[in-house]
Amino acid sequence: MASYRKKISTKFKNRYRVILRQDENLEEKISVTLSIWNILIALCTGVFLFGTIIYLLLAYTPLNYLFPTQSAKYSNMEQYAMLQKIDSLEVRLSQLNLQSEVLGKILAGENIAMDNNVVDIALEAQPSAAAPNSTTPMRTTVIRPATSSSIDYSFFVPLKGVISDTFNVDRNHLGVDVAANSKDVIKSIQKGTIILASWTPSGGHTLIIQHPNSFISVYKHNAVLLKKQGAFVKAGDAIALVGNTGELTSGPHLHFELWKSGAAVNPLSYINF
Repeated sequence: MASYRKKISTKFKNRYRVILRQDENLEEKISVTLSIWNILIALCTGVFLFGTIIYLLLAYTPLNYLFPTQSAKYSNMEQYAMLQKIDSLEVRLSQLNLQSEVLGKILAGENIAMDNNVVDIALEAQPSAAAPNSTTPMRTTVIRPATSSSIDYSFFVPLKGVISDTFNVDRNHLGVDVAANSKDVIKSIQKGTIILASWTPSGGHTLIIQHPNSFISVYKHNAVLLKKQGAFVKAGDAIALVGNTGELTSGPHLHFELWKSGAAVNPLSYINF
């Protein structure tokens, strides 16, 4: 046993030299003297430093949320509150995406097809205006309010005048035209935020307002816009003046559209002009 211990001790005391030489001329580049004790000390030091770094990362960085031991520190109420915030952000993001999509289609004059509880699908057999030689039927989807919807919301009359054209899905006229004198004042139907105040080729000076309860109101062919994009308005605030701007107009009037949850509704079902 004594000789075995002496042999082991001798091996630990033995020194070894590691030499790196250049392949072409065998010139010595690096020479390192090592022993088993040096190797063991270096390995222990490396393991200690690696463990310390991992501990610091888990203790003082967001990586601690990835491990169940850290997640368990949060109470059930805190986890529930975080899930509620995530759900709320997802719903808000969906609403913003829907609003952006609908706004783009409103400005482009396209038909909006949405999934709603009450829809009326009209199939038009005549050729569309965009393709006079086409005979393919055009399908339009529009939401119509239930009988009780008209008493659930309170809207201000945007303009007093004569209804020159009504809401008609078959003709893709998704609003009402109110004829009035040039420069008559147009008012906001409800409080809201102006999400567009700009010029469009077909609608001329156009103004769009986002209202509560997922309503959007559209005002086209204005002579002058009195409000800018991003402004907050209240019900009855003056927002524009009657005009005759844009391509799709034949006289001073307001083309007014009302949208609910991404689909056009008949303004006459909500507002008594």
